[in-house]
Amino acid sequence: MTEQLKQRVETILLVLREHPTRGADLLVDFARRFSADPQLEDQAILLKMELSEAGPEAQKAIVEKLEQIAHAVVSHYDPQALAAFNAKETAIAEVLQKRTPANDLVLEARDLKKSYPGSGFTLQLEHLELRLGQITGLVGENATGKTTLFRILAGDLAQDSGELHFPLFDPDHRLSWPALKGKIAYVPQELPAWNGSLEDNLRFEAAIHGIGGAENRKAVNYIVQRLGLGMHLDKTWQQLSGGYKLRFALAKALVWGAKLLILDEPLAFLDVKTQLLVLNDLQNLAKSLQQPIAVLLSSQHLHETEAVADQLLFMREGQVEHLGQRSNWGAGRTQNIFEIGVKLSYPELALHLEAFNHQKLWNNGMNWFVVTPLSVSGQDLLQHLTGRGVGVEYFRDLSHSVKTRFYEDHL
Repeated sequence: MTEQLKQRVETILLVLREHPTRGADLLVDFARRFSADPQLEDQAILLKMELSEAGPEAQKAIVEKLEQIAHAVVSHYDPQALAAFNAKETAIAEVLQKRTPANDLVLEARDLKKSYPGSGFTLQLEHLELRLGQITGLVGENATGKTTLFRILAGDLAQDSGELHFPLFDPDHRLSWPALKGKIAYVPQELPAWNGSLEDNLRFEAAIHGIGGAENRKAVNYIVQRLGLGMHLDKTWQQLSGGYKLRFALAKALVWGAKLLILDEPLAFLDVKTQLLVLNDLQNLAKSLQQPIAVLLSSQHLHETEAVADQLLFMREGQVEHLGQRSNWGAGRTQNIFEIGVKLSYPELALHLEAFNHQKLWNNGMNWFVVTPLSVSGQDLLQHLTGRGVGVEYFRDLSHSVKTRFYEDHL
């Protein structure tokens, strides 16, 4: 059995060395799934957080520590967890074979339009599909219509024109909006406070959606276990941290079996570690074998959103400028773009790059951005700078990132 884990570790180590942040993501998940020592997961999460702020030399040291954790998981793995994982993988494969695009489609929107004559703002959406098991990330500049779109999809705001269809639970277009809203979970950015204990609120929420008796207790226990709220059932709103308040909001929204979860800026007021935990929760909820859901979330935390999203929607001034699979972002580009943090002025950095094959250089007030031909990799750029003694404190390859949309004027 350990041979199977060793093979997974070898893959993680390869990714760690080439793409440390992505490798750290894989390692955190690996430790969570298979380690008999919960401290290994905590250590991996903390090291991953350090990676985002580390320069090249510090990254090497962190990667070495992450490699040690990977080997420690294999040495201290949980046999029951591995057996359960193998059984789950087999079951998932069987379920996926039975699924078709038709029965996975939760929401389909076409030609939506909403205008505000007083301000001159108009929201337009040509086409959007949300499916079970998928997370869709909505990103864009402020005041671009994200909340307006969410309220329309959740049934809180009527569109001026266009069609909304929910094939999964209303294939024949027979349900009224009140009935449809009862199947959609919408979590706004400002979470409403509640009275009483967490457990009482969850039981009440399930009850008003028609879940009573033994099924009520079963539904509450299921979502409590999924979101790790078991130690907090008797707590009140004031006793919970921001991260647990959001987890409770998720539990309240999903305890009655919603198939569509819409979240407006769920990461806005959370620290980095809590953001990672919440995003992991969303991935597990969306891709649940027993109760998969479709998730639509907006966030200004671009890197974190990209890490979990299956498809990305980019909006500007009420218009959708890009919608597509996350894996296809950057396909067809004609150049690479890298973001770096160095304590140099423009003339100093330009001098270091004078003999380097690059096309543009600019600063956004915090970091530098270097545009290069496709033939130039991030490793080429790092080797050039470190070879000239430049201390690189931060580095990120944006070539496949939605962040490039915010800097199109410079490209």
